[in-house]
Amino acid sequence: MIRIPGRIPITIYPTFWILAALIAILFGEGDFLKMFIWVGVIFISVLFHEFGHALTALLFGRNPRIELVAMGGLTYHDGDKLPFWKQFFITLNGPVFGFMIVIAVYLIKDIPALSTGYAGQLLLQILVVNVIWTVVNLLPVLPLDGGQLLRITLEKFFNYKGLRYAFLWSAILSLGFCLVLFLTQNFLAGAVFFLFAFENFDNYRKSRFVKESDHRDELKKIFLEAEMNLRQGNKAKALEAFETLRTNAKEGLIYDTATQYAAFLHYDQGHLQEAYRILIPLKERLDPDALALLHRIAFEHGDFPMVMELAGSVFQYVPEAEVALRSAYAAANLGQAEASIGWLQTARQSGVENLKEIVSEKTFDSIRTDPAFQKFSESLS
Repeated sequence: MIRIPGRIPITIYPTFWILAALIAILFGEGDFLKMFIWVGVIFISVLFHEFGHALTALLFGRNPRIELVAMGGLTYHDGDKLPFWKQFFITLNGPVFGFMIVIAVYLIKDIPALSTGYAGQLLLQILVVNVIWTVVNLLPVLPLDGGQLLRITLEKFFNYKGLRYAFLWSAILSLGFCLVLFLTQNFLAGAVFFLFAFENFDNYRKSRFVKESDHRDELKKIFLEAEMNLRQGNKAKALEAFETLRTNAKEGLIYDTATQYAAFLHYDQGHLQEAYRILIPLKERLDPDALALLHRIAFEHGDFPMVMELAGSVFQYVPEAEVALRSAYAAANLGQAEASIGWLQTARQSGVENLKEIVSEKTFDSIRTDPAFQKFSESLS
């Protein structure tokens, strides 16, 4: 990783150089100097594009930073939400800077000293790369800049619902581009737009939980303070802040996330009943770790139907022996012999070796006379 300090700090990750090198190998025709030129062209083009975003953000009083990653560049400018027109121009000026490169190169490309040899190749590649990339980047598809401009505009007119509309439009349009590219045998570009379509549809599906509260700056500040207290080990202050968020937000992603944080902190303090109470209403949309926590607390509370309801989903995300054993115990308590056997076998595949001792426990008395369970127990001898 390379870090370049300055008024606009720049971080270049190894993945950026790897992808640039792969593109250079693909188009460098085996000529080492041509490949080196390609890497330089990609670096200059992406960095100049990101400077378009960063310098505009700087003009609006933000503190931007640039990161060059595998799929290109990212420009961050933390702070309170900017007015619509400022967000719009920060996003737009990335492609604008790309067009500035195109115009500059077009004006000098016919100068005799620059029009031949490797200099001519360099200028031609800069011209082609920036024309193609700038045009593509203006397509109204997230996460491209054109998609970001669409999102900003829709959020201006439709508030938080505009984000959902942007995701849906991006998914539909990405799928259309994907099909056209595949039909014209542009498989690599088609695969990229397929990923865009999948990601945007997934985000559209998840965005149904986004509410007005997720756009309230005062709640975002409380959330950041809560996370900072948590990182610093101030769990009591963090829990107080997360509970404040839950009270003020009442719904939305910020409410869901604060609730999950609060549940872990309650569990850490031994408040199992409270953790269980606040997680139950969110069971259909919990993150994997929180879902696993709910599974654990349900077992400790003896809510075995809930344990079995969550078992498959939890093990899919957290494939650990502990999850399988809890599910086996819960199934046995409910008299579900086949389900208990299945989870015991899963536990064995997950590394549990003392199954013979486990099945001799009193918990399994309710299914001990079941023929299938007897056969399974005998197989452990």
